[in-house]
Amino acid sequence: MTFVRTATTVGAATLLATSGCGPEPPTTPEPEPSSWETPEPLPLDPGRVTLHRLNNIEFQNTVQELLGTELALGDTLPPDPIAGGFANNAEALTISTLYLEAVEAAVDAMIADALPPPVTIETTRHDPEEASWSGSGFLGNMGAWDDDNPSIVLYHGAIHSTFVQIEHSGPYTVRVRSCHEMFGNSCPSQVLPFWLNTVQAAGFDVWNQCRYPEVYEATITLEAGEQEIAVGAADTEVCVDNPGSHHVVDWVELEGPLDATGALSPGLARLYTCNPLPEEGPDHDCARQIVHGFMDEAWRRPVTESEVDAVMAVYSLATESGSDVHESIRYAVKRTLLSPWFLFRVEVPDYAGGPQFVAAGGTPRDIESQPLSPHELATRLAYFLWSNQPDAELRALADAGTLVDDEVLEQQARRMLQDPKAEALVESLGANWLGLDLFAQATPDPETYPSFDDALRDAMDVELRDLVRRSLLGDLSMLALLNAESSWLEPRLAEHYGVPAPEAAYATVEGRSGAGLLGTGAFLTATSNPTRTSPVRRGHWVAENLLCEPPPPPPDGVEQEFDVSEGADTVPEQLAAHR
Repeated sequence: MTFVRTATTVGAATLLATSGCGPEPPTTPEPEPSSWETPEPLPLDPGRVTLHRLNNIEFQNTVQELLGTELALGDTLPPDPIAGGFANNAEALTISTLYLEAVEAAVDAMIADALPPPVTIETTRHDPEEASWSGSGFLGNMGAWDDDNPSIVLYHGAIHSTFVQIEHSGPYTVRVRSCHEMFGNSCPSQVLPFWLNTVQAAGFDVWNQCRYPEVYEATITLEAGEQEIAVGAADTEVCVDNPGSHHVVDWVELEGPLDATGALSPGLARLYTCNPLPEEGPDHDCARQIVHGFMDEAWRRPVTESEVDAVMAVYSLATESGSDVHESIRYAVKRTLLSPWFLFRVEVPDYAGGPQFVAAGGTPRDIESQPLSPHELATRLAYFLWSNQPDAELRALADAGTLVDDEVLEQQARRMLQDPKAEALVESLGANWLGLDLFAQATPDPETYPSFDDALRDAMDVELRDLVRRSLLGDLSMLALLNAESSWLEPRLAEHYGVPAPEAAYATVEGRSGAGLLGTGAFLTATSNPTRTSPVRRGHWVAENLLCEPPPPPPDGVEQEFDVSEGADTVPEQLAAHR
């Protein structure tokens, strides 16, 4: 499915033009600029614009932003294909059943992490006579107890236990309704132990006989997960003349966690623009308001009432099936995030001639180039600079229709480049175009270079990324990539370069002045072989990545290895001998 769109304004066309090397669009020949300043924009024909799936890092960043979670699951998705050197090429970002299954699993995990229900103090009652309990007790009705309410009878040494699911760790109150029955001269009280995972966590000194059962309680600490709880009769009794005494237990209650406040998680606090569960009960209108606002943000445009109806149908189905309000809203959030309107950056075309044009057999090539809508422009701008969704300010300008103005667009671009999220431009454009990930894959031979360790690798990586960051985000000109005089040196890297620098700082390395990234240790390492330098690999990298002229493959029959060449000691001498 392809859409034809072009940038709204001349300024937008310049800003959002494709970076790096690749096939050139058809243009009218223009005179070369007289300087390195940005030339006037060219009259570009956008051609056919493909429906653009969010790549893995864009998906991860956007869901993190929407839900307020730091859970990073982009690496759990099938790897994005690389096309033209980039991982955000719409033509290559296909979709498959495996991809959809992985996306759903990632969405489930990130929703669970970001939108847990508020933790409140809950009370659960457990009846020992139920089938889930097991042990040596037996059913019985004692004294004044209602015959229709059987309880468990425990003689000396008897234990009755069950497993319970604890949702939240913390302090809990455990209560039992119990009594004891005596035959002969027994103590006026009997100890009723309470066990947690076979360890006694509390002991209730039960005084009441079964004509007047009472409730006894204690405070214990429970961990989240499945826990075994048990009640029993004490093994020994100090003052029992007649061993015919026993306990009777009506029920056991757990109340907690006692430190629960009912506070919303950061994700829910961001999502809930109103209270969907007031004291009087669930508020459907509030739930709809929450879902509507989330859809507007997630789908990067104002949504229609009918679209909200479709998502709220999932909410209603969940509530009718027994889910509480918080869980039902999470289902609506999941439905929103699995929609094509979220997973794809959709740009809807206006067909020239209307529906009759399509009915008459019109094809995409017959559709005229069209300006982007304000929301489409906001989306392109945000994913280009941030690899993330438009923020509230950008969406507000799109809602007002003013983002298409050149001055407003430039102001927003400058603002966004100053935002910490612009680091994504380094990791996307910088990493793909300049191959920053190649350094992480470099493996210098430890015997040849024993001083190369993880600390040095990290310091080299920091130096390279700092230079790319300052060039892309405006602190330096783009020419600084090739002629920067100084770079950021951590002490470990300064020592390696022979530069006196007890603290991290910008410094100049002797012998490589004006080399820019081509002189950094990271670049030189990435373009070397494990045991020696490689001018050929560096020349190939420069020709392909900077000059957009990749060298042709060598002719057939040419021997390419030249590690050992007679009469040649240095690599340049080996190259000359090889030639």
